[in-house]
Amino acid sequence: MALIPQPILDFSDKDFASLRLRLQGLARSLHPEWTDFNDANFGNILLELMAFTGDVMTFYQDAQAREQFWPTVTRRISAIRLGRLINFTMPGPTPATGEVRFQLRAAQATDVLIPVGTRLRSSDPLNPRPYITTNTDVVKILAGNTSVMVPVEQSERVSGEMFDSSGGPNQEFVLERLPYMDGSAVVTASNGPYTVIQSFIDVLSANPRRFVELVDQDDRAHIRFGNGILGEIPLGAVSIDYKVTQGSEGSVEIGQLNRISDPILDSVGATVSGLTVTNLTAIAGGADRMTVSQARSLAPASLRALNRSVTRPDFQTHAAEVSGVGRVVMLTSNEDGAVQENSGLLLVVARGARLDSGLFKPAAPSQQLLAAVINQVTVVKPATITFRVDAIGAPFLDVNLSTYVHFSNGADKAATAEEIVNALEDFFASNLANGTDNPAVDFGANILNDQAVPVAEIAWSDVLNAIRDVNGVRRIDDGDNGLRLNGLRQSLVLGLREFPRLRQVQIYDAANNTILLSVDVGV
Repeated sequence: MALIPQPILDFSDKDFASLRLRLQGLARSLHPEWTDFNDANFGNILLELMAFTGDVMTFYQDAQAREQFWPTVTRRISAIRLGRLINFTMPGPTPATGEVRFQLRAAQATDVLIPVGTRLRSSDPLNPRPYITTNTDVVKILAGNTSVMVPVEQSERVSGEMFDSSGGPNQEFVLERLPYMDGSAVVTASNGPYTVIQSFIDVLSANPRRFVELVDQDDRAHIRFGNGILGEIPLGAVSIDYKVTQGSEGSVEIGQLNRISDPILDSVGATVSGLTVTNLTAIAGGADRMTVSQARSLAPASLRALNRSVTRPDFQTHAAEVSGVGRVVMLTSNEDGAVQENSGLLLVVARGARLDSGLFKPAAPSQQLLAAVINQVTVVKPATITFRVDAIGAPFLDVNLSTYVHFSNGADKAATAEEIVNALEDFFASNLANGTDNPAVDFGANILNDQAVPVAEIAWSDVLNAIRDVNGVRRIDDGDNGLRLNGLRQSLVLGLREFPRLRQVQIYDAANNTILLSVDVGV
């Protein structure tokens, strides 16, 4: 008995052109006399209408299937919904943090009071970013002293946004300002204050006044209340205070935070004159909301680590969940003999200022960020009681680079030199534009050879390639001064704990042996 040949069907061809071609073939098989497939033919109009309908339907079917799985999800709202199924939250923007120094021109006979939430702003005339002090109590410049250090964050408080309760169950209020800063809502109704919880399953009978905050794909917060059984229904006027922050845009370099927006008084109520403020270190660690690319990586990892920190990857995964952390590595006595047994050391690099390319510079973490990391791995997702963990800022290996460049014919040498600096900043960036790790650089402990043995070096040839690939560069000089990293024509050798950071770049025109550009890219 002869086998009936099976048709070859390519179900991946589901666009308009492919469907139209398949429909035309079907039409020819059923109606051989139909040979007119011109656009003006009415039958062809119907055929193309069905092909168009099929194209639209298959597009939405594929999109719905794609948005159901972490490896293929592309839309933020889909990632948020997938995260709720596994108790994974995509963090919103996190403020840049640091310390500022309030300085008097001369000591006073009375104490100077720095209240909680004192408003400051940066000196940028085009974008004066708001900051507030985060001291938990009034800080004083004591009589006879001239200065005091105060912690700050880049945020702006929105006070007293009002809503009227309907008295019904499951009420939800949408806050006006964005981007919302996670966990900042303070809610008070006529029947008393409300406390935030993760889920109404967590409602305690002793105090049922609870609310849940949900942040949508636009970074706008939704404040949701209970139904009277799980969570008490708010009554009367509902007042909500909260904060908004600019995330990574709030990072500023040394000395740029130098404006005081609120009057400062002394202990007898007189306005203080001659008081200045400045940041002696960079205000860093600000991060934009978690991207879908980051969530595709971190959400599955959160299932592997679950709610405890046990293994070395657990600590690194949970520490990386803290918004504002750019890079992190965990060292134990197995990797670093200086670490005591049954102890671990988390080395943290904060996400610094955003470069023009969208990538992020590495920065030293603030004490607030380190405290958040420790809280994450000891309280939120704790380690075993016999294991001690500390978190410190990773030591940087500052890179001073000089290079002699042969330029292409007709190239604008000055502009090309600036592009070289931009390319080098991108090469040494800690994070890509989507927030994921930049694979070009890493901690010394993570850089391994093909035998999985730490080599702790940044290859000289990789840096050379970053320069050579800039448009306008013909080649790097072959001599000993062609490319030098920290004065040497060899790869950068890192300590196990060190993370590389570009500091100074000098670019020479090899044709006439003159310097074109010398720049300190800052920290």
